[in-house]
Amino acid sequence: MRIPTRGVKVTVASGERRPMSQVSRWLVIGLAWILASATVLVGSRYAVSAWVRNPGATPATALDARSFGDASAAPVDRAVAGSTRLIPVRPQVLLDSRKVGSLPAGVDVTVPMPETAAGAGVVLVEISILAAKGPGEVTVGQGTDRTVVLRAPKAGAQLSATVVARLAPDGDLRASTTGGGDLLVRLVGVFEPAQRSDAGRIVAVPPARVVTLVPRTDGKKASVALSDVRQLADAGPISAVILRVSADVGSKGGLVSAGTRAGDLNQTVYWSATSGSDRTRNGLIVVPVRDGSVHLRYEAGTEMRADLVGYVTGTGAPESTEGLVVPVPPHSPEPVRATEQSDVEISLGTTDSLANVPVDRIAAALLTVTVTGDAEGGVKVGGKPTLTASKGVARSALTLVETPQARVRVQSAVAATMAVTPHALVLTG
Repeated sequence: MRIPTRGVKVTVASGERRPMSQVSRWLVIGLAWILASATVLVGSRYAVSAWVRNPGATPATALDARSFGDASAAPVDRAVAGSTRLIPVRPQVLLDSRKVGSLPAGVDVTVPMPETAAGAGVVLVEISILAAKGPGEVTVGQGTDRTVVLRAPKAGAQLSATVVARLAPDGDLRASTTGGGDLLVRLVGVFEPAQRSDAGRIVAVPPARVVTLVPRTDGKKASVALSDVRQLADAGPISAVILRVSADVGSKGGLVSAGTRAGDLNQTVYWSATSGSDRTRNGLIVVPVRDGSVHLRYEAGTEMRADLVGYVTGTGAPESTEGLVVPVPPHSPEPVRATEQSDVEISLGTTDSLANVPVDRIAAALLTVTVTGDAEGGVKVGGKPTLTASKGVARSALTLVETPQARVRVQSAVAATMAVTPHALVLTG
């Protein structure tokens, strides 16, 4: 806008030109003074603001983004005490008592560990009880740090669990079985201390079905090309995928094996025989990735399903604190009573029981849900089917699930007593 000055003529509606009156001239000059003063004040505000934040710096202008405070600054990448990264290893058997004879009831065993990275005191292992001699529990740890990882309901039972386990001070793993039987322990990963990392960060994804295998029509084997999985399209380098498997298990029991090659299936989830309508069993497998594919084999039963629930970043991924893992010391959560067709939000614990991790830094968790039903019925964790409750029997399932504000939603089709036990917390950035 041009500001009129003395001697300038303006055009009136009739098109006739005439000199401005003295009153009009003073009004225009006054308006110009007001506009100029406002401009100076606005400019001074931003200049002073910039000088206060950075004395001695060149004052920022109103068009400089820095003059608008910290709203445009990048988020801070904050470290958390006790954080680790998960390094998947080629699965290796640490103990297979079938080679030396089944274990008697109540025995404690020391499972020697291979040499791990300095400072690593927590590992990821698969533990299976096979041909149980009687009902009982399998625990890992020692003294007050024992954690129940499996519950064999009767003699002859076989079942498996993926476990976040703490090592003893001597660097080995302690395990015991109160019911006796054959114990199989396999190492699948090591949690190494890390304040930030590229590889070894866990990323939880909404569960996505990657395999449905019906042996009668499809055979017993399946493979998953990870490049075809939409949830992994932008994942970048991957060192492992996390699969939740479920199956309709037959009257003779069943198993699902996994590996990076069809001829090298070196991880196995075992299930006991089932009967009646209570036939669905579940498990979690962390499968290392080498050539971009994962192979599975299902024995016994009528159908097997595998859902991708997360992955572990590989070397060359962006470096960050997001996805680092804080293992949680063993503790016994308070059970929660749920009514039929209930939808319950359960807290993972207090800050003290969650290794002093602020709740706003917890994005997801590896956790076990244990349910004892008043009847048989399905249980969903985080909105997804996870296990089947059985009448009067405690049944557990490990899963990876998003846990905003350190809480998880559990839905039960039947009245049941439930407990949620976190084992490892996955951090936000």
